[in-house]
Amino acid sequence: MLVADLYGHLDKQFPFGDAPSWDRVGLQLGDSEHSAGPVGVCHEVTDAVVAHTISNGISTLVSYHPLLFDPITAVVAGSTPSGRALRLLHGEVSLVVVHTAMDVAPVGTADSLLAGMGVTSAGRFGASDEDSDRYIGRFGPLTEPTTVALLAETVAERLATSVQIAGDPGSVVSTVAAVPGSGGSFVEEAAEIGDVYVTGDVSHHQAQLAAERGLVVVDAGHVPTERPGVAHLYDAVRDVVADAVFIGDDPYPWKDVSWKT
Repeated sequence: MLVADLYGHLDKQFPFGDAPSWDRVGLQLGDSEHSAGPVGVCHEVTDAVVAHTISNGISTLVSYHPLLFDPITAVVAGSTPSGRALRLLHGEVSLVVVHTAMDVAPVGTADSLLAGMGVTSAGRFGASDEDSDRYIGRFGPLTEPTTVALLAETVAERLATSVQIAGDPGSVVSTVAAVPGSGGSFVEEAAEIGDVYVTGDVSHHQAQLAAERGLVVVDAGHVPTERPGVAHLYDAVRDVVADAVFIGDDPYPWKDVSWKT
């Protein structure tokens, strides 16, 4: 199998051309005509992921998050995106990125997040670009109404993280809206179609806006809300590369600390 063949499979699942114009998806490093060789899948190309990739002879890396996003003017050694790119190029490793191409796909990252809560998607929201008909968010009904507190416990357990709640933990909710990663900018849209919003990276002012709109927010963090989607990405790669490996260096930077006074 060539890199081009793996790229083509992912393009059918998560069409790269559907990603918003600001994103960086597709083949970021390497040669599409090279053998795909051993394949690895990761959430983000960290230093640990690069080290594992090189030391284990992986030839093609499929990442959810882009490695190169902002324009660069130099590619030099170091613990930076360009430094990681240099190490991968020295190792003749190709890199394919899905990111928002997967988010807006018919079975996208938010679908996986909802499925992890036992919710089936019933609709979409959150246009990926201005005037776009492609949407990052999904929403759907719970099998039966529950309290925010119980839903938050489920989210925390299934995403292996802690959560914050903006709203009344005792309120009863029946429809969930979800955007993986950074979803604060879609609060108003979520309020129109759901009564609880599961996402990450919600700011103070966005949480206040949600309260004004009668929407409860469960903020589970940027990376944790993407974890179900990354698991789905791994499954999609294994559909064509059965022995693909998952490189599980989780890029979530936050740690819980309990203070005693």
